Amino acid sequence: MELGIVVGFAFWGYAAGKTPSSKILLAIGVPVLFFSFWGLVDFRQAGRMAEPLRLIQELIVSGLAALALFLAGQVTFAWILAFLSIVHHALVYALGERLLKDKA
Repeated sequence: MELGIVVGFAFWGYAAGKTPSSKILLAIGVPVLFFSFWGLVDFRQAGRMAEPLRLIQELIVSGLAALALFLAGQVTFAWILAFLSIVHHALVYALGERLLKDKA
């Protein structure tokens, strides 16, 4: 799923650029920006709300990546990424796992 998110943001960044250098800069910079946001907060400090907050954050990031693909004209891939994100998160909880692992 993370690879799909990177590709989604990179593809949008490349499509949004006007010049070859801006295409490359955006294709690299946009995924870095969103993954920086993803890792910015350690939700373990939020106690009982840590897991729900992490889920919301992951759904927002993956949803924005799907939207980026959609806006870049990759409608089928956008729907696939959105579907995979939902299935991934459903399976995490169905298998008794958590998004936040304990620090070793």
